[in-house]
Amino acid sequence: MSWSGTVTCSHCYNQGHNLRKCPDYTEMVLRRYHDNLGYAAAIDEGDDPDYYLGRAERYRLEYMKRTKHDPATGEKVKNKTAKAERMKKVTCGYCGDTGHTRRICETVKRDKMVFVEESRRVRVGVLEAARETGIGVGSMIPIRTNGYNNAGEWGTHTSLRYVKGVDWYAVNASRAGLWVYHVIAGKLGAANQSRWTSRDKILNLRENFNEACSYAELQNEAEPIASLIPSLDPPDGWLDCEPSTIDVASQFPSKGNRHQKMRGHDYRWPSGVTAEVIRDLGFEEHWKGQL
Repeated sequence: MSWSGTVTCSHCYNQGHNLRKCPDYTEMVLRRYHDNLGYAAAIDEGDDPDYYLGRAERYRLEYMKRTKHDPATGEKVKNKTAKAERMKKVTCGYCGDTGHTRRICETVKRDKMVFVEESRRVRVGVLEAARETGIGVGSMIPIRTNGYNNAGEWGTHTSLRYVKGVDWYAVNASRAGLWVYHVIAGKLGAANQSRWTSRDKILNLRENFNEACSYAELQNEAEPIASLIPSLDPPDGWLDCEPSTIDVASQFPSKGNRHQKMRGHDYRWPSGVTAEVIRDLGFEEHWKGQL
């Protein structure tokens, strides 16, 4: 729209209409439809006319969308019919099949169901393994880390860490492991405590504690004392992967480049637990030859 408020067409540059209503552009589309049909008919014997026929079909669909008339029959078509014709050429951005969009893709819906069920099984196993460590919120864990000690000396030191929280919602089929936030126990009351917060898997903390004990034994030192609180209680619905406890959308992004939005290899060619979940859900027929 120009400064005067008058619409100017981007095709013919005349005022009073835009490209969508441009009669010259509509005539050009119809002309190109007939031209490509002519090219396909005049092609040498033995050559493939599909290139020109495909172009002709695209111009036909565009002309139908603009005029609601089918140039192949000369008959008027309903909006519903025109849309159905266009949809035949639409390619799904997720599965790559034609005839539908990602919004109504049955493949992505099934893959999400598989992801949720696999995540549920992962969470059951992760919680069981975490509880076996004996570590929970409120635990005091001595671990060996590189840094400065209380005397300002740099090196590998044993420091007592306080487990202050659990990142429950990060656990899913693609991220197996329960992560916890822990801080230096001696700085719990510090105003800038947040910058001392670290994040590790519970299993890593347990291994680190065992290393600290082994180091103390080699140095003939007293074994580090840990205060363990074995209770780990996930939020309601976490074990069942209820929608409020799992972010499915981020695993199947609808934004980004074409490759980021396409179906992943783990679902095109499933194996292991993913394949087992597909069978248990009764979806084998949708993965023929891929399981």
